[in-house]
Amino acid sequence: MPKSTFVGYVGEPDFHDGSVLELERSDDSVRVRVRGNSGKTYFVTFRNVKQLRENRPEGMLLYALSELTGQPPIRRFVFANWDDDSESVIEVDAETIEIRAE
Repeated sequence: MPKSTFVGYVGEPDFHDGSVLELERSDDSVRVRVRGNSGKTYFVTFRNVKQLRENRPEGMLLYALSELTGQPPIRRFVFANWDDDSESVIEVDAETIEIRAE
């Protein structure tokens, strides 16, 4: 895949500065549960996932969820980690994203 460039941030401002509670993979979907800065819980669901790159996602402190360019119809999403010393990574290449707050 060619070099990706920044498209924009995804989700409400409260979602950013949150923390990852859980990552679940099922068939061609990935669901990430995030506790926002206010304490509200968010569910981020990616469908038609083509690639998932993750390492120790639970407990990751989020700076933001960013979208980068991908090869259409695939979109690339990166959970940016606040802690530069942490090995936590979540990157998802998928066709769709849905964010639901509870």
